[in-house]
Amino acid sequence: MTTQLLMPERRLSLDIPTGRGLRKVVEVSSKKIHPAFVFAGDELLPAAAHYQGVADNLLRGDWWNRRRVFVTSPRDGDGKTCTAFNLAWALSSRDQSVLLLELNFARPQFRAVLGDLRIWHGIECALRGSAKPADSVFSMEAYGLNVCAVRDATPFSQLKQPLFRLSAFLDWCSQKYDWLVLDCPPVLSKEWNHWHREYASPALMVVREQQTTLIETRKASKILGDNLKGVLLNDSVANDAAH
Repeated sequence: MTTQLLMPERRLSLDIPTGRGLRKVVEVSSKKIHPAFVFAGDELLPAAAHYQGVADNLLRGDWWNRRRVFVTSPRDGDGKTCTAFNLAWALSSRDQSVLLLELNFARPQFRAVLGDLRIWHGIECALRGSAKPADSVFSMEAYGLNVCAVRDATPFSQLKQPLFRLSAFLDWCSQKYDWLVLDCPPVLSKEWNHWHREYASPALMVVREQQTTLIETRKASKILGDNLKGVLLNDSVANDAAH
């Protein structure tokens, strides 16, 4: 007979801008947070140590001199979104101010993996000019982690004009935070567009060996070319990590 340990429920406080300089503190149950997030439960301490090791390698590497990490994968299901969250948390645990950004506008995941979190302004609002950049960033203060998520899924055909402002928006972010961790669409998806091809550098590619074939990995690596600076093998098979 096997015994399953039940972890106690915790309440996570998120500080969310509501506009015009106002903010609202929202509490989310840890049971609603994606189980692959290392900050959600103490049972993931070995994984936490692994991500902290990756963060230490980033801090030592001179190829990340822009202090930006574009996290991608060959295809859906490799666990890149959970990897981006965990890596951002690990960097923040090293006394770095970190902003985690969602750049998968057509198929966003951030709000879902945080328990269908309600936010007032998303990154797409800041790019369109309907919200100030600061109003698109919410914080998980207990973990020193700041997040800029997509509020409403937006097809690429509606993003052509806002995407022109994305580089300037990221420059603003870099002035406010030590590190930017950017969760991008999979390289082999139609959401990987001309902006990512030109600006998503340096790139860290997440690969789940049990799912993604070597042919797909090589194809994605070829597309990334010199922008690819590292590959992170995701061995997690439990709970199907978010895209």
